[in-house]
Amino acid sequence: MTPATVDPPVTTITLPWLGTIRMSRPELAFVGGVAALGVLGFLEWPVALVLGAGHVLASDRSRPDVRETGEAMEEVG
Repeated sequence: MTPATVDPPVTTITLPWLGTIRMSRPELAFVGGVAALGVLGFLEWPVALVLGAGHVLASDRSRPDVRETGEAMEEVG
């Protein structure tokens, strides 16, 4: 008998301009922690934005808009 595979719990967040983002609890904790550090002033807001957005983009490589953004960056560079 094989053990049943259980998907980890995910949180779905709908953001304007970005669409729907699905994050696991550890990913949500990381992004929330970075956001909290930015709000409290421990990180400058541009740094917090880059860290949070970079983490979300890096964790979701299958989205077509992420792939298109990467290809556009390759063309510019």
